Amino acid sequence: MAGHMVTKASTDSAAGPRTLRRGLQILQTLQEHDENGLSVTELSRLTGLQRPTIYRLLAALTEADFVHAVGRTRRYASTRSALPVNDNPRNHIVELAKPLMRKLAERVGDAVFLVMRDGNNSITMWREIGSYPIQILATYVNKSQPLGVGSASMAILAKLDDASIDAIIEANQDQLEHYGGMTQREMRQLIANTRTRGYSVVGNYAVRGALGVGAALCDAQGTPILGLSVTAITERMPSRRQKEIAQMLEQTLATLSKQL
Repeated sequence: MAGHMVTKASTDSAAGPRTLRRGLQILQTLQEHDENGLSVTELSRLTGLQRPTIYRLLAALTEADFVHAVGRTRRYASTRSALPVNDNPRNHIVELAKPLMRKLAERVGDAVFLVMRDGNNSITMWREIGSYPIQILATYVNKSQPLGVGSASMAILAKLDDASIDAIIEANQDQLEHYGGMTQREMRQLIANTRTRGYSVVGNYAVRGALGVGAALCDAQGTPILGLSVTAITERMPSRRQKEIAQMLEQTLATLSKQL
């Protein structure tokens, strides 16, 4: 039994980094919005964190002068501005995509995600929240997952050549089971379905009760640059709406492509 005991020291060592990540997530979220700031309710929606946790972290960030209350309102803003966008092409793409994603989220009412490839993984670059009361926040900015997990990531994977796909699935095989028990066979079936359809539909893997529709943008050589998706509760995603959202994603990606 002793081997299974969790000591206070080990608990503290695990809690420290988690608290830091959450604090940085709140700070980054505030930096990404305008000077009018955000309310605790808005922060909760954008970060997926509980309100008591946000209040506690805001108090610490305010004490350290990273965050301040906006006038006499119950809104908070970052004291120090976000780091400037550098010459990284990915940052340029994200800045161009943000207003298009915001418009799409307003149109569909559900969350919109932008992901890019990072080796054998995908990394979430941005997300926009819709107006529907129930939002599926399947991932967040800078979160990494095996390539193919999630609809936007699947759209990217399906655009790669067969040899690359085989190598990626083989490299990620030990991680896949952590996402709803996904198997290599199921991953390959999703790829085949995506290629046949022209867009991805992925449900009940990374997040139960959720379904996402994704599409990928490729360069002139056919290499996928990024994936864009809309994720909602399954009840909001009948097959007809899946097709409608896929068309909206393609329209959004076409507009983005012209700006690149």
